[in-house]
Amino acid sequence: MKTILVDDMLLDLQLFELKCADMPDFEIVGKFTDPDQAIAYASGHVVDFALLDIDMPGMNGMELAQRLRKIRGDIIIVFATAHPKFAVDALRMKADYMIFKPFDREDIADVMERAKLLRRRQHKRFYFRTFGAFDMLVDDEPVRFRSAKAKELMALCLYRQGCPVSIHEIVECLWGEETAGADSTGYRRTIKELTDTLRDCAAEELILRARGSLQLRLELVDSDYQRFLDGDEDAICQFQGDFLRQYSWAEPMIYTLQEKKQLMLARLSRRGEDS
Repeated sequence: MKTILVDDMLLDLQLFELKCADMPDFEIVGKFTDPDQAIAYASGHVVDFALLDIDMPGMNGMELAQRLRKIRGDIIIVFATAHPKFAVDALRMKADYMIFKPFDREDIADVMERAKLLRRRQHKRFYFRTFGAFDMLVDDEPVRFRSAKAKELMALCLYRQGCPVSIHEIVECLWGEETAGADSTGYRRTIKELTDTLRDCAAEELILRARGSLQLRLELVDSDYQRFLDGDEDAICQFQGDFLRQYSWAEPMIYTLQEKKQLMLARLSRRGEDS
């Protein structure tokens, strides 16, 4: 992620850069003590993420954020401040996150991780619901699958989290013992129904087909399941022991998710006590 830092205190800029120097996926492309210089840079370069001091002379961080959002609507904005009184203003501004000075490496790592999660979720037309009954949404509209088996196959590809799903695994999960030798006609028909469904909603790019397997392009989709695995607090609380309700092959994952939830909640509780 191409990142700019804006703070009227040069020392703070240098400290932030030093503390996040070896963090992956972030490239600091500009450090500015003058907000106007930051605007000029953003006008001619790609900027994904901006860390802005709020309390600056002349143009403050709030005004700068508004100007940056006009230039690039999807920019991730994080405010840095030593004054809690600015928190309400930051919320009104719809900042993506806020960090309080003085910050340490852990604070910065948390900000960076949240920024990566936000970036992954931006621009994704495809969303899957897995907590409860399975559904797929494209541009916030539910998808009507050509058949129940085609829908189940899509759910299985998501369940495998971007790993190739073999013909053997597909047949075993979707038909089980009832067609031991894999009804090749039924398998091919289901593949076609899924392909046609995805074509109907301009989503053909989601599935990669290789000899003997299917694979979901996980980088193109978002889901409550992925958010849970990423440690998203809302998704952790949202999971209530109900996962891909229609499909018996998903039941073993319920126990794994329940254990993960307990561990994640305990970690969040400890973090809250420490702060």
